[in-house]
Amino acid sequence: MTGVGLASDWSQRFGLALAPLFDCHDAASLPGDHHVLLDGGFGTFALSTSTEDLWRFNDPAGWVWSSDIPHHVTVTKDKVAVLRWDAPREPRVYERGGVERSLDKFYAYLNKDHLRSNRGVVDHLLNYFRRIRSLSHNAGLPDARTTDIYLAALARLIAPEHYKVDPGALGLAEDGPELCNRLAAHGLDAAGAEVAAAPGGLSFLRLHPALAIRHAGGQLFQEAHFELLRVAPNFDLFGLIDAPETRVDNRGGTHFTPPALARSIVEQVLAAIPDLASRQALTLCDPACGSGAFLHEALRALRRVGFKGRLKLVGLDISPAAIAMARFVLQLSLRDWSPNGGVELELTLGDSLGDAGMPACDVIVMNPPFIAFGAQSAEQRQQLRDATDASAARGDYSMAFVARGLQALKPGGVLGSLFPASLLSLKAAASWRERLTSEGDVRMLASIGDFGLFSHAMVQVACAVVRKGRPQVPSTLTAILTENDAAATGEALRQIRKLNGAAPTAPIIESNWSLFPILSNSLTGRPTWRLPTPATERLLTDLSELSLPSVQNLFEVSQGIQTGLNDILLLTEEEWRALPAKERKAFRIATMTDSIQNGRVAKPYYVF
Repeated sequence: MTGVGLASDWSQRFGLALAPLFDCHDAASLPGDHHVLLDGGFGTFALSTSTEDLWRFNDPAGWVWSSDIPHHVTVTKDKVAVLRWDAPREPRVYERGGVERSLDKFYAYLNKDHLRSNRGVVDHLLNYFRRIRSLSHNAGLPDARTTDIYLAALARLIAPEHYKVDPGALGLAEDGPELCNRLAAHGLDAAGAEVAAAPGGLSFLRLHPALAIRHAGGQLFQEAHFELLRVAPNFDLFGLIDAPETRVDNRGGTHFTPPALARSIVEQVLAAIPDLASRQALTLCDPACGSGAFLHEALRALRRVGFKGRLKLVGLDISPAAIAMARFVLQLSLRDWSPNGGVELELTLGDSLGDAGMPACDVIVMNPPFIAFGAQSAEQRQQLRDATDASAARGDYSMAFVARGLQALKPGGVLGSLFPASLLSLKAAASWRERLTSEGDVRMLASIGDFGLFSHAMVQVACAVVRKGRPQVPSTLTAILTENDAAATGEALRQIRKLNGAAPTAPIIESNWSLFPILSNSLTGRPTWRLPTPATERLLTDLSELSLPSVQNLFEVSQGIQTGLNDILLLTEEEWRALPAKERKAFRIATMTDSIQNGRVAKPYYVF
């Protein structure tokens, strides 16, 4: 079996997305076939088929370290070797026949074989970002231009002979190289020499900057963007900027999109377009594009499915730094591949809910800002009211993006979006949910409990794929539930990929995730979209038949009350009893998170 055939076979077997490891220019100079098999969580690895024992050299370890991938697997005629970048001199070599007879066990082994080093390429290049930012500060350049200078410095590492000749072809600001030249030459050279190799005891691993942008750029630029939006940095005595004490993947106006999840949503959206392979033109938009994670994954997915038509990629964002990063990533990607019909790239600085608007398009994929009603500005509240009806006006800001996105889609177009999982049941979002079912056909609905993908996230995440227009006959959608387990979402997303865009014919119930089909018209009129698994549904039916009292029979439920200054307005039972009898009448009994223990109200509170 050829290298491409082997990689394709393994990707289908494991439920992984296939992508070339190198771009077309570098791949032409390397013997063998080299691919990345992309997972939904932790099982990504690089695969090379070769006549040489690549594990005997340092290059493959440098390839995967630069790509932020833990393992490199070499397949020769009779051997399979596994190399981990944090142990490049400890390859594990197996007989090929034995591995192929137990492929599932082999992949399970790769999933469980975790790195022992935290010196990854993303943190390494973030340190380089901080060095460039410090050099810019010392040169008296505005901090607002840090992104343009950093991107030029990266392009200098990738294409030292060409980055000044045509900056626009690399997605750089026209004056980016000139600004980079204004940095202290010795400082820039020292920073470049330091970033050329892995840190510490792994310094024999060489950085391949093109691979880092190609495979780790999504996370790198989101992290760099977050640092830019922090309060102004503090520079030390030597003009250097410190690393942040904590890294937060914010679910507010600026937020982190795990590339693995963006990849899966894009794949499901494209699978809902029946004539994609033969379509002559496609307009794809991300109205809150950030550093371009969704648009980058869309390019890779369209390459996998063999799209050949004319492609228009549209991205909008209110952050100049985000737009600059997205342009850099996408221009580098387009140097490697574009469909036969060509690509028009349109990245705009502007508010897609404001004057910029959303263009008419065939596909919308996005991770819009998650902003609860209480944290919204007056302008954002007005935008939410304009996009939704009055009953939804106290909902989350992301609802406005989804509503506007559905409106902007052409007939038969498809939208895929992340949003807070609370919107699956929030009363203020009831009319918004009904709008999705009245104007569209929900093809996928997921509640993602995995904070392994969203480390430090403060809001549980859901996603939906909706095709515009009502189907003539009821369709079946794929429902996904994952638990708060580090591997759950990855396992579920791999299973979805194995289905090739079709809904499962029967429920797939595992200990920490579930995948099952439901009729899309069953969502209409449903008070909540929090979907129980089939087993839970049967349990609830059995309980209802016992005629047990419900919560609303026993309590007066008022969910989501903002109690204000809790030290004064929320009292424990002891504090409440210490009040004069006349004042006690102003308080009512309430339950908080820690009130109920073992099915009993063990710690009641009293709220003013």
